[in-house]
Amino acid sequence: MTRRSIAGFGLADEVIHRPPKTSRFCRLHCLWWVLFLVLEATAQSWESEADSRLVGVDQKIEVRAGQSLYDVARAQGFALEHLAEANGLPVSLSVLQTDQVLVPSRRILPPNPPANGLVINLPERGFYVFREGQEARFFPIAIGEPGRFQTPPGKYSILEKVVDPQWIAPEWAGLGEDNVVPAGPDNPLGDRWIGLTWAGLGMHSTNNPSSVGSATSHGCMRMYPEIARRVFDMVEVGWPVTIEYETSRASLEKDGIYAVCFPDPYSSADQEGQLKDNFRELDLEGFYHRLDPSRLLARKSGVCERLVDFTPKVRVGTSKFPAARIEGKLYLDGATLDALEVKQEFQLAEQSVKLSSQGASSKQRLGSKNDGAFLSRGTAWYPAGEVLKALSFPYQWDGSSNELVVEPRMK
Repeated sequence: MTRRSIAGFGLADEVIHRPPKTSRFCRLHCLWWVLFLVLEATAQSWESEADSRLVGVDQKIEVRAGQSLYDVARAQGFALEHLAEANGLPVSLSVLQTDQVLVPSRRILPPNPPANGLVINLPERGFYVFREGQEARFFPIAIGEPGRFQTPPGKYSILEKVVDPQWIAPEWAGLGEDNVVPAGPDNPLGDRWIGLTWAGLGMHSTNNPSSVGSATSHGCMRMYPEIARRVFDMVEVGWPVTIEYETSRASLEKDGIYAVCFPDPYSSADQEGQLKDNFRELDLEGFYHRLDPSRLLARKSGVCERLVDFTPKVRVGTSKFPAARIEGKLYLDGATLDALEVKQEFQLAEQSVKLSSQGASSKQRLGSKNDGAFLSRGTAWYPAGEVLKALSFPYQWDGSSNELVVEPRMK
């Protein structure tokens, strides 16, 4: 069932009372039944996505004497630009003056990938190969230069695979009538060509491997020769190929919410809007409004970061409940308040929720930006310190177990 915000039902004048242990009212009107299910969902424990979209682990690589960033990047199967952005270094072929560099090997997979096929993300300057029964693999590419030759996003498929292709140079190459370049070291297509269902558009090897990672091609996607040969053997004619333009991705994992931002090579994206949309599509918009994404958006490093931490827990007696640390602030979920026998009254007209327990109360704005309570994926989340203090529950932080210990009231 698709979960929706309570405010989305438009019942502007109603107050819904949900006691600590909710019973089912089988004879309510259908609309009230739907609303009850949404409110009932707020009592459920937090659940992450069933399948992780995080792959790989970031690595710190020792730099050998005389190595350039390009040398390290190519040896690790990445582009020069990937390592430059991840380490805040200039894009340069010069010898490195540092002892180690970060290789951004941890990636967030694109959502809804094909069983067999390719997903290319232009801002990421890379693509993913999905092959049934195998782990997804990420490889770097060069993309078309901005303007006339920028690579077109869209949905295509693999039309052909050619070993040692000839290059029939288009008019812009300026070769005149002698426009057929045979296979060999002077051929810019290298020794492998994977043509797509768009005239002249394809993925290929290159005789200019240091350009991989840049936006300097005439529309095609260049690969390192060793990667081009490997990918050539992995893919099949007819496979789908999606070319995306995503400057960010987000993923909900068991230990937190992760996000990554990439540069905008064609200066065509609303980068903050795309990041927010990623959270909205995962029903995590409430979390987004409590974040400060400015540093992530400014760096555009391609390094995946955990923005929300789900490793803390709330302990009530012998039971443990989810907690979320956002910008250093701890939030607890509605299930924790149920365990503490706190009444939650959702006031739809005011988009707020009143919490009460044995004469103590707290009113939280619901869905407001940057503060108060919020809904996400069928669960209500509350600022822990503010709510527990208002309701007079003793609590303390246990750093050794990463738990907020709350003492329930004696009955």
